[in-house]
Amino acid sequence: MAVAKWTSLALPVAAPYDFRRSVEYLDRFAPASDGTAGHREAVVTGGFAPEPFVAHLHADECGLVRARVEWVEEPGDGNAVAERLDSFLSFSDDPSPLYDAAASDPAFARAVADLRGYHHVRFPTPFEAACWAAISRRTPTALRWKRSLAESVGRVVAVDGLRPSARRTVSGDAGSSTLRLFPTPGRVAAAPETVRETLDDEAARAVLAAAEAFEGEDLSALSSRSLVARLSEVRGFDPRSATFVARRGFGRASLLPVRERRLREAVADLYGLDDATDDDIVRLSNAYGDHRGYWAHYVRAWASLRDGGDGGGDAGDD
Repeated sequence: MAVAKWTSLALPVAAPYDFRRSVEYLDRFAPASDGTAGHREAVVTGGFAPEPFVAHLHADECGLVRARVEWVEEPGDGNAVAERLDSFLSFSDDPSPLYDAAASDPAFARAVADLRGYHHVRFPTPFEAACWAAISRRTPTALRWKRSLAESVGRVVAVDGLRPSARRTVSGDAGSSTLRLFPTPGRVAAAPETVRETLDDEAARAVLAAAEAFEGEDLSALSSRSLVARLSEVRGFDPRSATFVARRGFGRASLLPVRERRLREAVADLYGLDDATDDDIVRLSNAYGDHRGYWAHYVRAWASLRDGGDGGGDAGDD
């Protein structure tokens, strides 16, 4: 990769934190596989800030995450990259309240023991989560569509020494040394015809509507309830997909996913139930208060890392 300049970042992390858990989760998180690669104790990811960049991350012995940010063309905003990485890997999250509540929940305490130090790995940006919500409910070829969006409206960057994750290999990228940088809302909004050529009509309308909403407003400033209500107003989104974006894109940990088959299966497995209902999920999550969404994500992550399955990224069945 031809690098104009590079920026070094030291990113503080709220303890307890185990960077290896994030790497393990990312290796199974298919929706992020084209723009992120994890290997052993390192992560490579990329995006726009506002210039295209690639960041190489690793944890040091002082409890910080170090990032070497390589600018593809002109240097961009290092602070914006730091904020983006903090959001993506939830460095600032404090899982301690979750762990404290688990002391009275022996079943969930097993998941905490396996995942201790894991912080919620979200989508790289809230807008990327919204686009995934728009396309993943409509087609089994969502990964191909997402890849095509990145190629046509975002940026494809060659990265020296990149080792593909298991998910990148499964998706047909064996041996790939490229990252596909997912576009910003502005880039999508500026290329409506390209988006329509890339997606079917319904998905294109939803993606373009999301781009307009994200480009025109600071959605992150909204309360969780207002955020879900606002996203539900976007064409192609309903309360369920809006909640998905609020949780997996914006990290709103108080929001509980409901009517999700994989979560019910994971809860039944963890808690030794023959079958878990939505009422069971609500009941079991009540002890976690404003961290109930984090509880649900931990249950899903525990099931994924134990079984080697998908980390969960389908808005129709997160």
